Amino acid sequence: MGQNLSKAELIGIVAERAGLTKAQANQAINETFQAIQDGLTQGKKFTMVGFGTFKPVVRQPRAGTNPRTGESMVIPGKLVAKFRSGKNLTDALNSVKSISEWVNN
Repeated sequence: MGQNLSKAELIGIVAERAGLTKAQANQAINETFQAIQDGLTQGKKFTMVGFGTFKPVVRQPRAGTNPRTGESMVIPGKLVAKFRSGKNLTDALNSVKSISEWVNN
């Protein structure tokens, strides 16, 4: 496995752990992500206790500079998804084993 977890690798892991075919795992993952996306676009937040919370947040318009021309411009506002990790995920990321693996790679 590389440094990034690809969708194909995630599908393989879910299929193996849940006793599903890769096609079934792919469909389950796609439907899960679509349900989260649909909820966020409707202004709902998604919480999975222990893992974390996704919530839609409005990013206000702001002043910026065009890097090519140096001209001032207004960067339009938009709706973005923010993520805050839950306790279990935070604890896993901050475990001594995880930290040593990051430092040694």
